[in-house]
Amino acid sequence: MSEALFREPVVRLDNVSKVFGRSERATTAVRDVSLQAYAGELILLLGPSGSGKTTLLTLIAGLSQPTAGRVQLFGSFIDDYTPRDLQILRARRVGFVFQTFLLLDSLTALENVAMVLGFNGHSNLQRRRLSRALLERFEVGYLADKFPRTLSQGEKQRVAIARALANDADLIIADEPTGSLETRQGLDIIRLLHRQARERRACVLVASHDLRLAESADRIFRLEDGRIMALDSADDRAFCAGV
Repeated sequence: MSEALFREPVVRLDNVSKVFGRSERATTAVRDVSLQAYAGELILLLGPSGSGKTTLLTLIAGLSQPTAGRVQLFGSFIDDYTPRDLQILRARRVGFVFQTFLLLDSLTALENVAMVLGFNGHSNLQRRRLSRALLERFEVGYLADKFPRTLSQGEKQRVAIARALANDADLIIADEPTGSLETRQGLDIIRLLHRQARERRACVLVASHDLRLAESADRIFRLEDGRIMALDSADDRAFCAGV
């Protein structure tokens, strides 16, 4: 077990549930989930579509409120933050890779990355220089002046991941970050996120249905019908890796 696990968790969930709708139309997306995630580790949340992965990530980020249980982020309960304080916290300390990318169509690829750096006091020159370096790192530097509508799905994915890493976030939340990438590219991205956890002491949470990502995870959990189960044994990991 990593030494990071003996420190205060970056994320803590205590018996968290999320229900949509009411009475006979109610749907439970997350069921009584308890989880702790620490600086320096990459946690993989595995599960098929509809298993509750995306809902769980939105609860962790404070983008949605649980029906039951409480979520703690950086040592404080999310419901103790004011909406403005929570927004500032996310802007400064959390990096997101959304399944649908959420790039701003009115901004170039470089500007989409640079906008994140504005929350941390970088000058315009610094923002452009750092953003270009990140795009180059993900082999899409040549797209710096292109708008999202002209990019392929894979190119949008790389720009979105560059944006997530732009502010040296303490917590990186990635929802299907390799979904639009070829196998080799996807595995390279996960290894890079793992290095981000190790070298910068970030906590990285990755939701995916791709079992091949297991080789780069420090801990693996499987979600099914909103319930979570740790996969800790060698047999579990062998199954995930397809061995």
